[in-house]
Amino acid sequence: MKKVLRIVGFAIITVVAAIYLLIIVGGLFEQEPISPDIESIGMLILTLLTVISVVLTWIKVRMGVWILLGVGILFSIFGVVTAGQNRILAVIAAGGPLIVGSLLILLGLERKQSE
Repeated sequence: MKKVLRIVGFAIITVVAAIYLLIIVGGLFEQEPISPDIESIGMLILTLLTVISVVLTWIKVRMGVWILLGVGILFSIFGVVTAGQNRILAVIAAGGPLIVGSLLILLGLERKQSE
């Protein structure tokens, strides 16, 4: 059961990171400059943090998953601050999958038994 939780968690965070990365790369290929407003710069920074933390989670699970959980919480806070009327939808769409995926990985981690 713990392996299933980890696999589902890794699938969720990898898909979310890929979607965010494709949005950024797609904007670069369309030669649309990143607008200098706070929302665009914040989205770019959080996207890069998401991709870095997902790669780190694949390499060092324990450290990466905690960083990913923090990035998910930051994305949720960013969604609350920048969203207009649809704050709950912004939190669920932006930070929700990262938080759920990282919590699934945390639940699926094997605990070291002290002997």
